Amino acid sequence: MRHCRLRYRRRRDRLVALLRDRAPHVRVRGLAAGMHAVLELPAGYDEDDTVARAAQRGLALQGLRSFGPREPDGAPALVIGYGTPPAHAFTTAIARLAATLA
Repeated sequence: MRHCRLRYRRRRDRLVALLRDRAPHVRVRGLAAGMHAVLELPAGYDEDDTVARAAQRGLALQGLRSFGPREPDGAPALVIGYGTPPAHAFTTAIARLAATLA
C-alpha cells in the first residue's frame, strides 16, 4: 500500500510540475492523495472543447460538469486520472495534456 501511495504521489507531483511550467494558467485542485486531480481552467476555456482537443491527442479526460450540477459561476474544470496510464506512457500522456492546455 505504501509503495502505491508513493508511486501515485510522484505522478501527481510530475503532473503539477509540468503544468506549472507549460500551462501556468491552469490551477490544480483537490487533495494530494488518490489517483485524480481537478484542473481548473481559466475564463474563456470551454470544458467540452478542451476534452475534444485532448481526445484528438489520444487522451481521455472528463469535464467536471459531467459529474453533476455546479454553481453557475463555477470555473470550467477537467478531471484528470493520473493513475491510469502505464508507467512507460505516463510522461507522454502528461506532455500531451500540457500541449492541449497551453
